[in-house]
Amino acid sequence: MWQQCIMDQIRDGHLHLHLHCGKGSQERTWRQVQNAFRFLKASKASYKWCQSQLEAEYHGKRVVFVKEISAAITTRFDAIPRGYKHSFLIRHPFKVLTSWKKAMYNPEVHGPFEEYEIKETEIPASGYFFKESYDLYRHIRDNYDSIPIVIDADDLLTNPGGIVKAYCNAMDIPYTNDLLHWDASYEIVKTWNVRRILLQQHQLDDFTFMNSAFTSSEFLKPSKGPSREELSEDDLQRVDVCMPYYEEMYRNRLIC
Repeated sequence: MWQQCIMDQIRDGHLHLHLHCGKGSQERTWRQVQNAFRFLKASKASYKWCQSQLEAEYHGKRVVFVKEISAAITTRFDAIPRGYKHSFLIRHPFKVLTSWKKAMYNPEVHGPFEEYEIKETEIPASGYFFKESYDLYRHIRDNYDSIPIVIDADDLLTNPGGIVKAYCNAMDIPYTNDLLHWDASYEIVKTWNVRRILLQQHQLDDFTFMNSAFTSSEFLKPSKGPSREELSEDDLQRVDVCMPYYEEMYRNRLIC
């Protein structure tokens, strides 16, 4: 059963695929992974190669939009591609840790969801992604752009029209109302520049973590999220590590 999160991080100059799968699914899962990545040679998946791809000329394209997790480049700021404007998407730690728990949960391994606690080894970032984002934010602010754009996820979901328009203005990207709606069609999804393995995951009946991204046609209203009292002791310790980084970036977020 494929019920865990797949992440790719670039470490030590090469692309590593972190794969977690439940009992009985390894053969099918690895076959899908091999098919999905057959076009990419390990010798090419380096920081230098990725940087060269991002710095290449894209003739006929006014905007090249690239998304990555901050933890992927934390130790290699020298590989940040030139010629880009940088922006950051943040989300409250209460919601991030709850969402990560859902991503990592496997009923065949962990039992009832209510009793499942995330292990430190299941969070592949020492600063729980928040310190990594903050360190990159500081580096961009001090070396590239004195006012990097920061968007809070709840602000975006609460007022998508206002935030997207303000973001486009700040990033010098043409805005249209078409950015607020899209077709909820798997055929549309296949036209995205996205790793094939994500498309294959979506076709598995038991993979639902990213289902909203594949089936929605507009921005959904933000979830309420848990209260501090509803978090476990382990999660509270993690939240206390994350909050100073989140709050600093939140104070500098885009407001419309």
